[in-house]
Amino acid sequence: MFGMGNKGGSSSSKPRQQDKRKTTSSEKRTTVAKQKPYEKQTPSNFTPPTRDELLNAHHPSSRKRKPNADQLVNVQDYQTSARSQLNKSTYEYFSSGSDDQVTLAENQNFYAKIKLVPRVFVNVSNIDTSVSLSTGQKINFPIMVAPISSQEVLNPDGERATARASEAMGTIMCTSTLSSVRLEKTAQESKSLWYQLYILRDREFTKSLIKKVEAAGYKAIVVTVDAPQPGNRESDIRNKSMLPEGVTLSRLLTDLQSETNEIDNSLTWDDLDWIRSITNLPVLVKGVISPLDAVLAYRKKCNGIIVSNHGARQMDTTVSTIEALPAIMQALREEAGTNEIAMDVFIDGGIRRGSDILKAVCLGAKAVFVGRPIAWGLSVNGEQGVKDVLSILKREFELACTLCGITSMKQCNKSFVLLPGQSLQELRSKL
Repeated sequence: MFGMGNKGGSSSSKPRQQDKRKTTSSEKRTTVAKQKPYEKQTPSNFTPPTRDELLNAHHPSSRKRKPNADQLVNVQDYQTSARSQLNKSTYEYFSSGSDDQVTLAENQNFYAKIKLVPRVFVNVSNIDTSVSLSTGQKINFPIMVAPISSQEVLNPDGERATARASEAMGTIMCTSTLSSVRLEKTAQESKSLWYQLYILRDREFTKSLIKKVEAAGYKAIVVTVDAPQPGNRESDIRNKSMLPEGVTLSRLLTDLQSETNEIDNSLTWDDLDWIRSITNLPVLVKGVISPLDAVLAYRKKCNGIIVSNHGARQMDTTVSTIEALPAIMQALREEAGTNEIAMDVFIDGGIRRGSDILKAVCLGAKAVFVGRPIAWGLSVNGEQGVKDVLSILKREFELACTLCGITSMKQCNKSFVLLPGQSLQELRSKL
């Protein structure tokens, strides 16, 4: 071996010289590269998507100009119109979420990831979209109005206009604790109201508030449980958001100035027992996103839950509401031991199309709550704007039912939807 190596030793000097020349050439190229001025290099043309681009990923209407009245044909048109009318601070107060607003976008965009599976040769000449609720009420279609604070910021009639529109459309409005109109005045406009309640540290004040709600004729109490303190809403911080002159939180008058009337962040599930002990109204819990909490609400004999992440205004990067719904329904059915659950399940967050509503109902929701679309309708055209937005969603929902071969809400089930990761073969195996 050594002999062969020695023999080839004299002949291997030339390749080594060639390697040396290559190295020298490489070094020269590196030196040239280092000397090239950075400013002359081509910059990246990548720009991160804006919030609106994320939000409207599957509803791509992005016109900047205010559309004409005859162009307001969907919810996005109303948002575009509202944006052109409202000042920056007000628009962002109602439109924005917390932190990087990832959940704000995902609440809406996850609906596009769920596919519909229509059936054919179904007589759809008559469709019944009405829904009976555990509160003893009946609504004309599975769309309800979510609690929205400070509505006089959007329109001088505020909550009164929204209540009239909801009543006229045959559905329910849930009035916010942080309303800009006294609860008694809102109740004069509708006989189908629910009241969204924050439990305050001063329990006697909270108790007196509940008694006012009962006396005014509200039909249910919705306890919000996902806001022990406000989320990090950076748009509000930058804009120094505050109520315009003349708009007050007249629901609670000056009583909220007391520290004892801050939202109680020491609440536990046992506090629901206290609420139930002081009212005969149905009690629902708003802000459930975990299947474990849904089961606890069921065990507490709540009349219903609202699957909600507070419109993505609290904790960012939480699971989207429609993404959470299937697991919640499965957990409740396992707990109940039957498919018929003695508790209504509702959902809010990101609903912008009638097809979104159908997907939610097929996955187990009794009805959906819409918030921001109502705010846009109210700001564009007051009571009529709210009616128009509800009418658009109702019309789109009825069309989606028709095209999917669904004639009543009892027929809605998960065989009509394909979740991300599922295949049509999986649906066939469940028939």
